[in-house]
Amino acid sequence: MTRVAENYTKVQVIGDPVQDMMDCVDKVSLWDIDSHPSVLLNVEPSRQDELLVEIRCDDMRRLQPVFCVVKSKLSDVLADGYLGDMWERIPQVLDRLALLHFSPHPESLDLIAWYCWPRSYFHVHPVWSAEYQKGYSYPLLDCLLGGEAELALSRAVDHHLLVPGKLIDRLRLCRVCHGSRINFVDVCPECNSIDIHLKPGVHCFICGYVDDQDVFMQSGIMQCPKCSTRLRHIGVDYDRPLERYSCLSCYARFIEAPVKARCHDCGEIQSPDDLTVSPVHEFTLGKLARQIALEGSHMLHLPLTWGAPLTVDHLPWLMQWVSSNQRRYGGDNTMMMIWLSNLAEVKISLGLTKAQERITELVKRMQKLFRETDVVCQYSDDVLILLLSHTSDKVWEVLRNRISTLGDVEGLEQLKLIVEVKALPVPEDQIAEDWLKAWLAEVVHYE
Repeated sequence: MTRVAENYTKVQVIGDPVQDMMDCVDKVSLWDIDSHPSVLLNVEPSRQDELLVEIRCDDMRRLQPVFCVVKSKLSDVLADGYLGDMWERIPQVLDRLALLHFSPHPESLDLIAWYCWPRSYFHVHPVWSAEYQKGYSYPLLDCLLGGEAELALSRAVDHHLLVPGKLIDRLRLCRVCHGSRINFVDVCPECNSIDIHLKPGVHCFICGYVDDQDVFMQSGIMQCPKCSTRLRHIGVDYDRPLERYSCLSCYARFIEAPVKARCHDCGEIQSPDDLTVSPVHEFTLGKLARQIALEGSHMLHLPLTWGAPLTVDHLPWLMQWVSSNQRRYGGDNTMMMIWLSNLAEVKISLGLTKAQERITELVKRMQKLFRETDVVCQYSDDVLILLLSHTSDKVWEVLRNRISTLGDVEGLEQLKLIVEVKALPVPEDQIAEDWLKAWLAEVVHYE
């Protein structure tokens, strides 16, 4: 352990000196990761959380080992451990960081893999706060990925980069805005008013009369209004049947009051059964974490089966290759663009969940129209690009008409499909990527 400590003793301290580590600074910007690859925070808990967030958001320092002297709210979430763990964990993290496959423009999966794979003790922990719309967030992913954190987490699980671990909580979220700030209130089943009151009932054993307790009270004495019997002992003279509600708005009377859930974020009123159930897990390393960290996430985008989608990065290369072959050997090849022109409006009007259901159904119907040899690329959330090999004008006109009519199917009527086609080859004096971008700008006004 002494020899290992000597090899990795270059630890920068932010705050007051600790033991024999006297090399201290007071700002993250003064920490030089080349001379001191690891850092130890020795400050008060409130400032420690600020420093942890600053480090994990810093492009240069976010992957480095960070340890703390004291515990704080975010220390278990953003730090690599405490002073007692430091000398054991630093060698492992630094050795694996040196093996990573870094790329100048990393995707979200790359950033997650770069951080998590060097740490065998890695966990992504959720943190509860009333400030978060969904109640929980993952501060580590928020720091590494910013606004892409939620989508990136879903992709990381789909690609087995992360796997769900311990179940922390189970939330009920608004079906429209997916907020967790929801109030449950009893309402009148007739008029939906919340102005209802629970009134105890009384059942007279002598004559069998049943009514609210207020009706039986006469001058402070409980007496049956029908047979005038004085009711002294419960179980002998009377009992209490089911309590009944009374609505002070419409004067309806009922035994059970339905419950409504009102979202405090968007105001949507819904039944509790309509709320979206959202489990909250912590996450651990998946089986592909090592592959992505060492080889890059671009390997995940190579299609492994016929008809599988192609990444945006590979599409221009394939277009250039097809164009070269077409100029040499002839034939017909066509590019087709499918644009969901009003996807943003549909997400707002239907909510993310229902909008995704519509899109999933649309994709299923489209797949029946494509051939296995058609290359599919999802260029963005609302644009799908296809390379149709050996496809003449007559064939793609028929296909375009069929796709255009998919928006008329029940349940998909709110999605507006715009289908455009353009024949290959790419002109010899142009690069396929520039040719594609110019076409996109012409159709959907993308820059």
